[in-house]
Amino acid sequence: MDVFATLDSFDRAILDIVQRDATLTHEEIGGRVNLSASSVRRRLKRLIETGIIQKQVALLDPDVAGVTLIVSVRFADETLDAYQDFDEFIADDAHVKVAYHVAGQEDYVLIVHGPSLTWYEDWAKSAIMTNPAVQRYSTTVVWSQKKFETALAL
Repeated sequence: MDVFATLDSFDRAILDIVQRDATLTHEEIGGRVNLSASSVRRRLKRLIETGIIQKQVALLDPDVAGVTLIVSVRFADETLDAYQDFDEFIADDAHVKVAYHVAGQEDYVLIVHGPSLTWYEDWAKSAIMTNPAVQRYSTTVVWSQKKFETALAL
């Protein structure tokens, strides 16, 4: 069943609000969507329990603590084991902030954040170059972030 299909206009309005500012009280959200605080609380609880809301976090400025890099990875041999091993590696590595398994010439696109380019060189040698499934990887250094939006359009 499509969980999003079960959302009514109130749920969608609440989700739109909390995606932009999860610090608002139930009362403040209710005032914006014309619901009571208790109704907002019940709806948010259900949205969390069903997994529509996965986490509530604070977003930090990435420039404060180092460099951001976009790493494209191409496998030599595309096997289920190679993908599973790589998936485990990226899940366990705290420097990999986002990982996309993609279609096209590349197999993965990673967003990696670390303290310096010197650190990245060492990390790439130990984390990427030692992986026998990796045929090639390329890196793009992020000079500045022009847009970063986490909210999904509902």
